[in-house]
Amino acid sequence: MMRLLGRKLSVMLILLFCAWQTKAQDFHLTQADRSISFLNPAFVGTYKGFEKLTMLNRNQWIGSGTQFLTSYGMAEFTAGRSNQNDRAFVGIAPFFSNDVGGDSRMSQKSFGITTSGHIPLAKGHWLDAGLQTAIQQRSADFSRLLYYSQWNGTTLDPSIFSGEENDFVSFAFVDAGLGVAYRFQPNQRGELRDGQWSLQTGLSIQHVNRPRLQYNTLSADRLYQKWVGFASLTMGLNEISAMQFSLSHIRQGGHTESMLGAMYRMQLRGSSQITNEVSNRFLTTGFYFRSSAAIAPYFAIDFGAFDMGLSYDLDLGAASSAYKHSIELNLAYTFLKKSAFRGTHLH
Repeated sequence: MMRLLGRKLSVMLILLFCAWQTKAQDFHLTQADRSISFLNPAFVGTYKGFEKLTMLNRNQWIGSGTQFLTSYGMAEFTAGRSNQNDRAFVGIAPFFSNDVGGDSRMSQKSFGITTSGHIPLAKGHWLDAGLQTAIQQRSADFSRLLYYSQWNGTTLDPSIFSGEENDFVSFAFVDAGLGVAYRFQPNQRGELRDGQWSLQTGLSIQHVNRPRLQYNTLSADRLYQKWVGFASLTMGLNEISAMQFSLSHIRQGGHTESMLGAMYRMQLRGSSQITNEVSNRFLTTGFYFRSSAAIAPYFAIDFGAFDMGLSYDLDLGAASSAYKHSIELNLAYTFLKKSAFRGTHLH
């Protein structure tokens, strides 16, 4: 019994430590490069097509005895994009995020908007910049937690008064971020032929105003600024396949994390040469490798305008005794040939 109690307390301490560490930091997503505007506001609107809807959902630390859920959604719009994709245009994207973790239901909610500008430097070469602003809200319910003082000799009894106060203050604040990027795309169609390559890279800083975090009536903290560097290189292998490598590095306070992605993308079916309808089919497989000793196999299928990706995180580091498994799902729909709001077509 004492061994069981010790194991429960060990897990509890690890989870409480993780929660304390992340109070002044952000949640993370394995598939962040599938919606790279999450990493850098300058990337809003840099996809092929017109409007794009993206949703990511992460179920973290499955089997840890408590639940950690993260949802992120964005709707991207472009204004001024030409059929030939050869002139400056603007991207606009409202977004939301909701991160809920632990027995206390500690949550981070965010609602905001991102604007970006994209200027062609030369054929295929682009300079991108973006600004982001949002309202964030933090809350928790410590009355849901169990403490050692509630041990009745056999088990932890929630009916026993813990002696702890539930003094967490729900609060909101304004947040801001900005970023710059460079990209090279050899053609406006987005697909690479044998020997062609494309590059996308950028740097962003989030929480530039370092918002005040008032968790209770006695203490306060500041949200650390987060620096994000990202680069993605895609190389065409032949007419139907390509390799993609991505690297992101995040630094926030004393925490750093790097993520390397290696993906193989193969075309299963091409566009109709008669109707010119978007009917491409792609299969993508690969792995993500996180610097915190985690590996995540990735599988995605692309039905032309609709894209669905699934990753499975397996943690191998020191904290794997408390948790190992996380699942993340990414869904996206892009208006490729025609804008949903006007009769413009992209050729």
